Amino acid sequence: MAISPLSKNILGLFLKKVCPSCGCSLEDGELLCTWCKLRIDRCSEAHWSSTGAPVLNPSDHMEAGVAGVPVYSAVLYRGLPGEIVVRLKFKGGKHLARAAAGMIMHYSMKLPAPGDVLVPVPAGRKRKRERGYNQAALLTAKLASLSGCRSHDILKKDDSPSQVGLSPSQRRENVAGVFHMNGRYRVPEGANIWLVDDVATTCSTIDSAAGVLLDSGAMSVTGLTLAYRKRTTDSIIHR
Repeated sequence: MAISPLSKNILGLFLKKVCPSCGCSLEDGELLCTWCKLRIDRCSEAHWSSTGAPVLNPSDHMEAGVAGVPVYSAVLYRGLPGEIVVRLKFKGGKHLARAAAGMIMHYSMKLPAPGDVLVPVPAGRKRKRERGYNQAALLTAKLASLSGCRSHDILKKDDSPSQVGLSPSQRRENVAGVFHMNGRYRVPEGANIWLVDDVATTCSTIDSAAGVLLDSGAMSVTGLTLAYRKRTTDSIIHR
């Protein structure tokens, strides 16, 4: 049965695209409104997972004397990205995973290529049970659909204490040995793997998880997060 013009107009009101952050109207093809985009600052440098230090030459996968893997963050945590992380991570804002993935695709200095493998940084069972989901897995699934990459949830994580209030060295000790291969899953042969998470602070979580993947046969591992946040004593971010 044909839909009347009045019904189409009414239906259009309900289907009208809105900014996932502030709820205002969006133009076709827009992910965020103009105002929200003004509250985003691109992250201009990658960081080594082993130390959190800036990568001096992003064209080199490994600099002399530096261990670990490069971690690329699309934007800085301050402003809108920080609000999105908090809502996605702590307030049940699962719908924001799409906006977060879109921001990574738009702002990141380096992106996975079609055929690369995306692996979400897993959450411990207790934390996943508390939230009802793993925000990194939601982000990875959306990013896979946008990038044409494969997504494989092949890691698991032991429950561990919160990272809140810990020094960089304590954070690294806190996540040492907590990641493992997930049951019978294996690293795809010859895979270039991108470890995906919502936010990087000291990069210690990605460093620990990357070590497991490399030891299990990954050809290369690169970290990829939505936001980079410098560690502060009052941070509520757990990674």
